[in-house]
Amino acid sequence: MLGESQNAQGQKAEAVASFQRAIQLGAASGTKPREEMYKRAVGLAYNAKAPAAVELGRQWIAAYPGPDSWKNGIAIYRNLNTPDVEGTLDLLRLMQATGALTSAADYNLYATAAAEQSNYTEAQAAIDAGVAAKIVDPANPMFRDTVAGLKAKQKLTAAGLAEAAAAAKTGAQLVHVGDAAYGMGQYAKAAELYRQGIAKGPADANVANLHLGMALARAGDKAGATAAFNAVTGPRAEIAKYWLLYLQTHA
Repeated sequence: MLGESQNAQGQKAEAVASFQRAIQLGAASGTKPREEMYKRAVGLAYNAKAPAAVELGRQWIAAYPGPDSWKNGIAIYRNLNTPDVEGTLDLLRLMQATGALTSAADYNLYATAAAEQSNYTEAQAAIDAGVAAKIVDPANPMFRDTVAGLKAKQKLTAAGLAEAAAAAKTGAQLVHVGDAAYGMGQYAKAAELYRQGIAKGPADANVANLHLGMALARAGDKAGATAAFNAVTGPRAEIAKYWLLYLQTHA
């Protein structure tokens, strides 16, 4: 009630702090706060562009994991932090894993982000998954150019994946091949390639560890995934926190 009163008076920051306090008090007493309280707190914080919005979004996911909380919690992070294409793709992969890809726009963004990373196999898989879910219409103008562009791109087969892995000379190249394996749903193979890339010294160890954690998480190796995510530092660490939530809520 105090938070709502403060919000009505234009005291946005104070209102957010009051809702945070209410959630903390509820959790401390052993009484799980209602989901509506999380939604209201997240909404107030997001509208105020408060840094607390991201953490409140994660708390909402942790308390009430589901497609709605995952979709909105990730959207809040993306809108307030504008991650690069690779970071966006890693978040969309998480949305796929949690069933939070629920609109044509989601699948379009997933496919285009994967294509921009030259992962055409995963881009095609995203389109196919959207069609199978009866969310994507390939003839829709939103997808027409993407679908046409993917037809002209070479997709890796299992044999092609093995050849690409054998031809990789650097850690960065091995990580890229690992991304292709991830996009094909070969998570154990992807983890193997990421580990080889890390051993050789990838261009970005944080990306490699994040992707290793993602592959291990999808392969069911909770302990290995946790260790990999905890090794991520810098801006990618924020994305790793969402994947750690995935381990907590889906393991």
